[in-house]
Amino acid sequence: MKYIQVMDLRLSAPSRWSCSMRRHGSRLIKYGLLATSLLGLMACGNSDLNRSSPDVDNSQCRIVKHDLDQVEVCGQPKTIVVLSSHMLDLLLALGEQPDALAGPIELVKEDVFQNPAQQIPYLGAQVTTQPVNLGSGQAPSMEKITALKPDLILAEAGRNADSYQLFSKIAPTLLWKDRTAKGKWQTTLKGLAKALGKEEKIQPVIAAYNQEIDQTKKQLAPIAAQYPKVLILGSNDLNSNMNIIPPDSYLGDLFEQLGFQVMTLPDTKGPFVNVPISIEALPQLNEADIIIVLGYNLDAKERPNLKQGSIDKAIESHQSQSIRKSWEENAIAQSLTASKEDRVYFATYYKWNGLNGPTGAKLILEQLRQFLLKDA
Repeated sequence: MKYIQVMDLRLSAPSRWSCSMRRHGSRLIKYGLLATSLLGLMACGNSDLNRSSPDVDNSQCRIVKHDLDQVEVCGQPKTIVVLSSHMLDLLLALGEQPDALAGPIELVKEDVFQNPAQQIPYLGAQVTTQPVNLGSGQAPSMEKITALKPDLILAEAGRNADSYQLFSKIAPTLLWKDRTAKGKWQTTLKGLAKALGKEEKIQPVIAAYNQEIDQTKKQLAPIAAQYPKVLILGSNDLNSNMNIIPPDSYLGDLFEQLGFQVMTLPDTKGPFVNVPISIEALPQLNEADIIIVLGYNLDAKERPNLKQGSIDKAIESHQSQSIRKSWEENAIAQSLTASKEDRVYFATYYKWNGLNGPTGAKLILEQLRQFLLKDA
């Protein structure tokens, strides 16, 4: 399926990358001469890429809306480029596989993910292809994407909006934003399913998610009754940056469906926005019965040691090590009731607020049961 038509092409102002726990000052790199040469290549070699073909049955075409625009997709996309772990989660949930992949941090240097289970965190065991490695999701290799001649590109508006016009010259491109918002993944799933011609898969995916929630809620009911108030934090260093993940969010919704009350600072305004907090303000939230601390480390120079155990364990250690140490050495953090009563748990932002889909939720619930039922 090569023939598509980009409809009503507009470039919206870039949105914030809602999954990031920090505001990164840098924008996506500009491709400059590379972009010019790529567009020239596409103009020569793919002159009819953006025009409908008389060989394509128009009844197989559909208009798919996304958060920046809408595009026409015809037939069944065969070659799919995925530029975020979130979109990979949703794609796999619908029974499709990536042909090329980029992630939030560049973990391997190989041109191809030859062993996805050992190279792609958390979702690799479900990847049965050997996708082309596109590097970082914020600056994927445009040469590789163009060479693939994909039928569909899946990305996030928060990190890829600047490249939307360029991507759209290559293939129909779908960008969604605010993936950490409450209920947003279900909306995005529906749009993706329509693009893939897999709309019959939507309800089974959502039903399986709801079933997982219901089962876990029953298991954790006694704990939620005794320790109902949960505080979810994201940080790499308590002394330099820390955020509260609010109730009106993917994680907040997950915990409240389990019967917990997710805490935030009083008078917090705005939906699903991570709330910055200083270490000195933490005692205001001392009523928290349980604290979940999500560590993250986006420094590409500090790659996890993939030779020690599985990729998942390497990520867990890499992302949580510094924040765990920071918490244990901080007097204010140690003064909190949850710390004194050993109800502070450390996980990774990558898993807990980076996948934001049905598989991500299943992994969160599994780890949450490990945390809270270990002494039950």
